[in-house]
Amino acid sequence: MTPHPVHAHSLPTLPATGTMRWLRLFSLLGLVLVTALPAAVVPGAEPKKWPASVERHKVVITREVTDDADRRLIAAAEGAQPPRAEVQKAAGETKLPASGPLWWYKEELGLRIPYALTGDALAYFTGLVRKYGKESFTRYSEPSSRVAYTAKVAAHASFTHGKETFANVRVVTLKLEFSQSFCATGTEGLAFTKERTVVFDAAGTILLIIGDGPTETPILAI
Repeated sequence: MTPHPVHAHSLPTLPATGTMRWLRLFSLLGLVLVTALPAAVVPGAEPKKWPASVERHKVVITREVTDDADRRLIAAAEGAQPPRAEVQKAAGETKLPASGPLWWYKEELGLRIPYALTGDALAYFTGLVRKYGKESFTRYSEPSSRVAYTAKVAAHASFTHGKETFANVRVVTLKLEFSQSFCATGTEGLAFTKERTVVFDAAGTILLIIGDGPTETPILAI
């Protein structure tokens, strides 16, 4: 079942046990909350000025490599571009750039949402988080953001996906987790996880890419 965006202002006032049930539900749906969001802004509350804070905006990038061959495979996996026609199909009527790398298919809260996890996508989100860490904000709650990225390579004597089976391949797995609260806007946050698996033959040719497509991006708001 596909979760719909959850808006905190639409939730009833919950006792502590009810709140925990909601947090468990978020966990089951695979949502990541950067911070616990209140049900609503307290009447009469005024936004507070928050100074720049690199501690509240974290970038963690890990590429697990053992040799130059691993580095080349990860670079190739990050550099593979999704077919433009497929990205446009996912975007529907949204107008996308006519040229250049196209790893995203829509925007939420003014932020690009990935169709494919590429090196350009990683650069975009790490740039966002680092920019947020240098900014001061006027918000009801302290803003925060985080991007965590991992890339690793594994050898497989046999790799099966659906009805396809490949022998003696190297498989690159990419994973990006992004979250932000009260950075893009004053009262909203979003979080998502995007993964990509790229299968290479012994010569380094891409045989299969798994994981490209629309990304579930729940939005929480106060």
